[in-house]
Amino acid sequence: MQEEKNRPEETGAPEKAFENFWYHYKWPTLIIAFFAVFFLIAIAQMGSKNDYDAHLLYAGPAYLDGEVVADILTSVDKAADQAYDITDNPADHNDDALLNCDFNKIVYVPTMTAEEYKENDIYFNGVENLNARGQFDNLIMIGEYVILMIDKSLYDETVGTGAFCKLADILDTVPENAYDECGILLADLPICVENGFRQLPDDTVLCCRGKSYVNNFNREVQQEGLYEAQIALFRQIVSYQRNGE
Repeated sequence: MQEEKNRPEETGAPEKAFENFWYHYKWPTLIIAFFAVFFLIAIAQMGSKNDYDAHLLYAGPAYLDGEVVADILTSVDKAADQAYDITDNPADHNDDALLNCDFNKIVYVPTMTAEEYKENDIYFNGVENLNARGQFDNLIMIGEYVILMIDKSLYDETVGTGAFCKLADILDTVPENAYDECGILLADLPICVENGFRQLPDDTVLCCRGKSYVNNFNREVQQEGLYEAQIALFRQIVSYQRNGE
């Protein structure tokens, strides 16, 4: 009889111990779990990006679907192939005879366009737009994305931060029709008529992020030679001539 009385207590002992542990250590456990998941995701993302030769970013009002992004990257390949054989191309950072590019896009509606939307009763989500601007500012600060295609008004608001390279520092010859000392309007480059690029607004500015030392955790930002490889690809995009002319 005594043994039978003890069985329910023995059966419930692990649950009681767990409840007691959870009562006393719930928040430390949740915090540890959060950071464990955060670091696992970050490490996985870093590992997935290790093979990229370049990081490209578009920020502006155009919505680019997967097909347009694929077309842009195909045109970038075309510009690279025109400049070098892939086996000798300095943009091929990992020397695998492939040009593997990471392309990120942020849909951001500049202030004047947003006002036009409101005046014409075009749907516009101001909160999402503010979030997009914040995302853009963070990416520019971190500096992972080097080759940038930015809405002109957004570029004008950002160039004063000193985040962008001067063209004279990265190009052998600065185009006479350059927008300013750091950027070139895509509409003024031959590549603007190629697949993907022609879907971008004419007032999109092509520029480069200066080398960043801010993000020590995301190591590929400072991986040896990667920044220089991306600058080489930027030169190839700028120097592209339609039909090789």
